[in-house]
Amino acid sequence: FARHGLPSIPQQNSTMSSSSSQSTSSTNSFLAPANLCGQTLLQLVGEGHTILASIKILSERIPPAFLVAAGIPQNNGPSNNNDNEQSNNSGGMFLNLFGKEERRSSNKPPTASSSSTNNILDDNQKSSCDMEDAKKYTPFLFDFSYLHNPEEFEATLTNHDSTTTTTDGGNNNAAEDMADLEREFAINHLPTIQEYYTLFTSIYNYQSELNRFSSDLTKGYFIQYTVESVLLDQEGRALLCEAVWLYGVILIVLERLLPGPIRERLIIAHFRLSNEGGGDISTIESMCKLCKGTGIHPPQSTNSASFGQHVSHKYPMEEERLFARYPLPVDLVRNVVGCLISDDVYRQSSAFPNVDQRSIRLSRQASMLYVVLFFDNAVVLREEEARLREIVDKYFYDNWVVHVYAGMTADLSIEWKRFRAAKAALDNVLEVENVKKMHIQNAKLIGQCMAELRAYLTMGILTDSFVLDNRHDLLNCLRKCNIAVRWRILHRRTTNAVYHGIVCATASEVTADPKLQGDFAVNDTHVVSLLLLSSQLEMQLKHIFTQLLEKKESIWINCRAKASGMMEDLAQYFEGDVTLARVSRHDGLIDWFTSMASEIRDLAYESGDHFTVTGRKIQLCVQALEDVEQYDLVDRDVQVKTFLQESRELLLQMARAVGINESITQDIKFISDISYGVESMKSYVKIIHSRISKDPSNVNLLQGFFLKLSNSLDGPVVRLKQLKSPEVERVTGYYSSQLVAFVRNVLEIVPVSVFGILVQISDIFERRLQRLPLKIQGDKLGAYAQLGERYKLSMMAHELSIFADGVLSMDNSIIGGIEINPRKLLDEGLRKEMVRHVS
Repeated sequence: FARHGLPSIPQQNSTMSSSSSQSTSSTNSFLAPANLCGQTLLQLVGEGHTILASIKILSERIPPAFLVAAGIPQNNGPSNNNDNEQSNNSGGMFLNLFGKEERRSSNKPPTASSSSTNNILDDNQKSSCDMEDAKKYTPFLFDFSYLHNPEEFEATLTNHDSTTTTTDGGNNNAAEDMADLEREFAINHLPTIQEYYTLFTSIYNYQSELNRFSSDLTKGYFIQYTVESVLLDQEGRALLCEAVWLYGVILIVLERLLPGPIRERLIIAHFRLSNEGGGDISTIESMCKLCKGTGIHPPQSTNSASFGQHVSHKYPMEEERLFARYPLPVDLVRNVVGCLISDDVYRQSSAFPNVDQRSIRLSRQASMLYVVLFFDNAVVLREEEARLREIVDKYFYDNWVVHVYAGMTADLSIEWKRFRAAKAALDNVLEVENVKKMHIQNAKLIGQCMAELRAYLTMGILTDSFVLDNRHDLLNCLRKCNIAVRWRILHRRTTNAVYHGIVCATASEVTADPKLQGDFAVNDTHVVSLLLLSSQLEMQLKHIFTQLLEKKESIWINCRAKASGMMEDLAQYFEGDVTLARVSRHDGLIDWFTSMASEIRDLAYESGDHFTVTGRKIQLCVQALEDVEQYDLVDRDVQVKTFLQESRELLLQMARAVGINESITQDIKFISDISYGVESMKSYVKIIHSRISKDPSNVNLLQGFFLKLSNSLDGPVVRLKQLKSPEVERVTGYYSSQLVAFVRNVLEIVPVSVFGILVQISDIFERRLQRLPLKIQGDKLGAYAQLGERYKLSMMAHELSIFADGVLSMDNSIIGGIEINPRKLLDEGLRKEMVRHVS
């Protein structure tokens, strides 16, 4: 071809293929079934997640008698101080993953929340009756002070109510009544008390097994493994850090959901009422040491910038003293802290590759580090200023509210206030001006994301070819959306009054997008809009990428056939024999395009070459097609240049299609993680209901939102699935049931709105539309037409169709082990509303 001045054709020689072999990743042997060290550590981590689920389950089933005896009210009722505040359960101490939405005030229009007001009142009345009935059991529900002098406390039961008796046998009667009451209580509640005792025993066993595992590593019982060598292994590093972190989280969640006064009474009740109560004294001492109350109670203030109403927000509880009851080896804690500070444990750089996104990429490690630093008497937090500066600069330079576990959050500006070194390091970052700067940057990012989301979600934009061509821009949009919404959701929960006033600043008027001037106000409505739109984009991209993965071989074959066919057409074109083709024959171009067609046909989808080799071949072909345009005969012909341009685009489509792999869907899953916000979502239910009431088309955005929330269930069970634990079903079932209840609560607005529209339609038909007589005079036809009322009818019918279409278009979704059928939920909601209207 050089004789004709044409570019050379890229040749597929065997040396290139032989020199580039496909890289294969070896399987990690640490989690192999025969690896006792890896399996032991994996079982520990799985047990930790199981214990946390058990704490949550049992915290929702505390017998009222123990609440009364501990002086903790069962239900303070919903709070109406602030939209961000959540209703208290058990005095604001007991965490519920997706709780009931607040009741609306009576002067507001009927909504899904107000429609259940009577049920809530009935529940409160029933709860009050239960609490009154439970008071009779409190005399024999003792705390740990019982252990100092059991005979004295037993004597108080004998003498109980003796002052109210006047006969000689009154004391005996009172004692018999109390004994009968205690037997009745034991019959009704002993199985439940034993469940709590089993939970406390499992927590004690967890720390014992973790200490034994650390000791075995140190003594060399696992032969080639030590603490240091485990931390060098990618899976071992993650599991060991998780094991230590989970122990701390268990103690924090236990103190948060089952406060000390309740734990003490449960332990004493077990030893007094159970047949096993007189067991080994060492067991009693272990349980008492583990479950003894800390003496620290959550603040009860209802101020919006305080802890009291943030049910899932952690308060300072002197964790260093709590963790010191059964401490972990100092060397183990130090090694884990060093690993978390210096290493990227989970290697998620592909999800957040930008250096500005480092704190988001390492957010999971930051949560673990926050908990682990309380071990070893919090020496690092108290004394090591240089290390704390390194930690803050790496993990907390642009955030101060961290996610602890399953939606529980903590405010470092409050939690670290009592530690000199930690406070000094954090104060360098959390100056008021820096906080204002973070707030403004986040507000601007939310506005930018809203504009990009509206552009991408325009109907007809997200086609396969568009996604292939703009994959990086779409993923960057998802990253920015999730970074913006994460920062805003977490930091609107800050309990620092100064920072709360900055982050939660309100605007004088409500706007669709954040106010990007003045105070840069961002309210919960903006957060909900960003959540719904970004979850819709995530759902569509996941669906498109999944389809592309399934059909990328067919895309390759079709594009290759079209491109090679175009080369053959151009070769035939330059033969000069085609009708209406005013071009002279050119043997060089004929041979060149024929050879190019052959080279394109030889591009195999599974050639055995590394994918980079295939990409290089496609690049050479594209470059050759660009070079051939420099030839004068080609450059003058517009039709030929169009063919060449289309061929290059087809070759690029082939390269982009083969570049799609499973890691993209995994990156999207990691990017869209919202486990930090599962507790915050219940405060947004009222806003979602309001959006749907005003614009029924918002129902179409709910499926993506629900799927985004369902991904948050994977965190607590992923290790259990690796372990193939029998507890997977129970743990998954608990979290799934909480999410399903939340989905029902959100979708409840649909039947409420539907019946509201039906009532208006019925009113128009019965009261406003005139009955048509058999004969109508022509001049009165306009009056009988009532076009305004009929227009309202048509609009209402259209809204009904949008509601129905939005729900019916949702596919059945599997959340954990529970299948959600939107049609069934709609049918149940309609029946419920019909009964309410009829009654």
